[in-house]
Amino acid sequence: HADAAAAKGKPVVALKVGRSEPARAAAVTHTASLAGSDAGADALFRRLGIGRVETIPAFLEALKLLHLHGPLAGFKIASLSCSGGEAAIMADAVLDTRLRFQALAPPQVARLKAALGPRVTVANPLDYHTYIWGDEPAMTETFSAMAAAGADLNLLVLDLPRGDCCDESGWMPTLRAFESALAVEGGKGAVVATLPENLPEASARDLLSRGIAPLSGIAEALAAVEAAAGIGAAWSRPEAPALLRAGGGRCAGVTPDEAAAKVRLAAAGVAVPSGKAVETVEDAVSAAEALGYPIALKALGLAHKTEVEGLRLGLRNAEAVGSAAEALLALGAGLLVERMVEGVVAELILGLQRDPQLGLVLTLGAGGVLAELLQDTRSLLLPASETEVRSAIAELKIARLLQGYRGRPAGDLEALISMVMALQRFAEAEALEELDLNPVIVCEAGQGAFAADALLRIREENQ
Repeated sequence: HADAAAAKGKPVVALKVGRSEPARAAAVTHTASLAGSDAGADALFRRLGIGRVETIPAFLEALKLLHLHGPLAGFKIASLSCSGGEAAIMADAVLDTRLRFQALAPPQVARLKAALGPRVTVANPLDYHTYIWGDEPAMTETFSAMAAAGADLNLLVLDLPRGDCCDESGWMPTLRAFESALAVEGGKGAVVATLPENLPEASARDLLSRGIAPLSGIAEALAAVEAAAGIGAAWSRPEAPALLRAGGGRCAGVTPDEAAAKVRLAAAGVAVPSGKAVETVEDAVSAAEALGYPIALKALGLAHKTEVEGLRLGLRNAEAVGSAAEALLALGAGLLVERMVEGVVAELILGLQRDPQLGLVLTLGAGGVLAELLQDTRSLLLPASETEVRSAIAELKIARLLQGYRGRPAGDLEALISMVMALQRFAEAEALEELDLNPVIVCEAGQGAFAADALLRIREENQ
């Protein structure tokens, strides 16, 4: 149905509830608690080009915006207001969205400075102050300069008075200037009232007649813009391939130990640290000597080792390995001795979880022991293209580490993407229930990415 609607140029918006899911607490892997059905639904909406919103007001604003302007070409916006407070609120409001403020090129900056004078700081969001309030030519030039930057949508934050108790005439030069600027520059625009009561119905109808979307509430307006941009992004992509089959619903499956899981992964092209499974203290020391220090030592057969102190890291000599091996043998069913990965730039989590309706859901995000606390993740449905994987990684907050944060070296993004694509091939070949790689250690550019820990569940019928 979504494809049929898109073929007819009819955007679809969904209001979905149910973010909380107590059943996640019983999940075996971190991925299961991070993904869940809500994340899978969100990934499905993105794939199908359905704009998702979370409140009824945002739902109505999205319908209003799409009715007038249709899906947006991108996520870049421009914001104009005559208040520094409003400009700051707009800047804060986009932080947890995919929206970005359009950069201003030197020609736009020069035009704005000429129109606004030396006391106004030129930026996007723009606080154009009240120096030019009522000066229609100056406001037209200001708004035209901003619209010339090429944002996908230009937003004028403006609270309009009620005509039955205030004189509206003082606001009309601003609206006419905005309308003229959009016409000259060929841009799309919306007026954003900070509160619904600050956008009278008569004013909203007037704005619609001018080709300007009347939006109520900053948060609701931005949610609508993000939904419209998401639909536009989906419509511009090639048609996605059919989802991998969901299979016959979830089942308990079997969980091989970490050593066995990593053997499977390595055979599928997923890089793992050099290691060896052993059963005695003496064999652990011998393996460590052969692999080279520093060493990570893990008790096999435990789902979450950090919670029961089932691993030791940074072991640098035979004595340390022997002591740790003696303690860990009491916890599990053997030991995994691994050469520690050095030169860490970032730790991520990569996981696959089977959804009974949607098939396999890929989750990627910030990893390590803080994975569930940070909740910095994105989910995709399989199969996912390399372009989709790159975009999902770029949306993560941890992506800044991969790019080289504050002078630190950049991470090996290509190796990380290669690992994700290898996981997809692995998923197609295996009857997976869940797969959790946490952490995936991303080293400096050119030095690779490695699955330092692996938790795998396979369907029993394939054993």
